[in-house]
Amino acid sequence: MNVFLYAISFLCIAIGCCTILYTNETRNFLKRLFNKIDRRFLSVFEAILGILLLVSATASHHSWFIRLIGLMAIIEGGAIFLMPKNLYDELINWYVNSLSDQTYRLFGTLSLILGTAMLSWVL
Repeated sequence: MNVFLYAISFLCIAIGCCTILYTNETRNFLKRLFNKIDRRFLSVFEAILGILLLVSATASHHSWFIRLIGLMAIIEGGAIFLMPKNLYDELINWYVNSLSDQTYRLFGTLSLILGTAMLSWVL
C-alpha cells in the first residue's frame, strides 16, 4: 500500500502546484469536470478513495492522520450522494464561480503541504 500513498502524495503535490500557478486554468478545468461527471459517480469515487486511504494507513508513520483523511473522504462521498441535487449544484456553483483566486491558491498551498507531509510519512 506504499505505492498508493506515494501516488496520492504526488497527486496532491501536482494538484497544489497547478492550483497555485495556474489558477484560472484549474478553475476552468474543475468547471468542465463537475459539469460532465455525475455526482453519484463522484461520491462513489470519493468513498472508494477514502476506503483505500483507511486500508493503506498502516504504511505511514502517522497512520492516525491518514485514517482521518480517509474517514473524511468517506463522509464527503456519503454527503455528496445524499445531498439534494439543487443543493449540490449550488455548492459546485459557489466553489467554481464565487471563490476568489486567493482562496484557490490557499487550497493549492494546503494541498501542496498535505502531499509533502504524506510523502515524508510513508514507511
